[in-house]
Amino acid sequence: MTANVWVVPVNFNGLADTRKCLRSLAELSPAANVVVVDNASADDPLPALRAEFPWCHYVQNAVNAGWSGGNNAGIRYALARGAGVVVLLNNDTVVRPDMVARLLAALDAHPSYGVIGPVIRFMDEPESVMTDGTAFNRPGYPGFFERLPVPETISEPPAVAPVDIVNGCCMAVRAAVFRRIGLIDDRFFLVHEESDFCLRAAAAGFRCGVLAEALVWHKGSSSFARTGKRWQRYYDARNLGLLLSKHPGRGTGRRRELPSYAAYLRYAYHRYCHEREGGSADAADAVLEGLIDTATRRYGAYRARRRWAVPLLRTAFESARRAARVSGLFLPRRHQQPAHAGRSPGVA
Repeated sequence: MTANVWVVPVNFNGLADTRKCLRSLAELSPAANVVVVDNASADDPLPALRAEFPWCHYVQNAVNAGWSGGNNAGIRYALARGAGVVVLLNNDTVVRPDMVARLLAALDAHPSYGVIGPVIRFMDEPESVMTDGTAFNRPGYPGFFERLPVPETISEPPAVAPVDIVNGCCMAVRAAVFRRIGLIDDRFFLVHEESDFCLRAAAAGFRCGVLAEALVWHKGSSSFARTGKRWQRYYDARNLGLLLSKHPGRGTGRRRELPSYAAYLRYAYHRYCHEREGGSADAADAVLEGLIDTATRRYGAYRARRRWAVPLLRTAFESARRAARVSGLFLPRRHQQPAHAGRSPGVA
């Protein structure tokens, strides 16, 4: 496959991670175009990056546009320069030198696939899988993001496993997908946006899959580690509601609307309880804020404002928590953490 390939890492206050990522991208064979998007970092990293990596292209956002807006800026830049394939890549990763070659070989061998990502391993545990395949909202599963294990194998042509969702940490997307369905939905800002993108691609007739080879090592949740769980809990709760409203599951083999929303409320309640039990009242309240904002359709970057329903929801959840304690049924079933949760770029 001959393609004009562009790799898009997004930086947000993560200069050291981005430099490490770019050093690994410099070893790509064949080489690919790289456009670094800075998401309005507190200290401008571009002079240092330009000096060390003059072969990269650079885009600087005037505001922090989140994972969605940061990647969209890079996608637009790449498509305007004739990109045939765009590889979205978290900046807190390192890659195998043949990453682009293997992703292109997989796309070439499997023309029905519009989105393909590799098996991703932990950076600090290089032999351990961080994420591979994900199924979304299937009946009988208590959570929403069920792991689909992808056994690693080296084969020709490359083996690709069908999945519902490809992890946004590294996903190769044909330009034809963007032309058909548009870019990443900016309403998400952060968390669950790649799930929406993959589900939209599938609805448009493109398959999504995981290449059965580990090509990327991910540090994971760098910005959440710096800013705390509040933002992760807020965007998770809010955007899961948005995701369910956009993909209700009719005729798809997924849970239907009413069971989905019932599971969503249970999921939010359990998240709230875990944070309260762990002494993180602020993160617990962030779950409530997320519920309120998805109900009132307030999306994009978080905005500080008075949410009058937070005390009411807190009272309801605390009453349920006390009742569960009395009955001995507190947290009867732990929901799975989303398989793709944790972002490095664009945290507020």
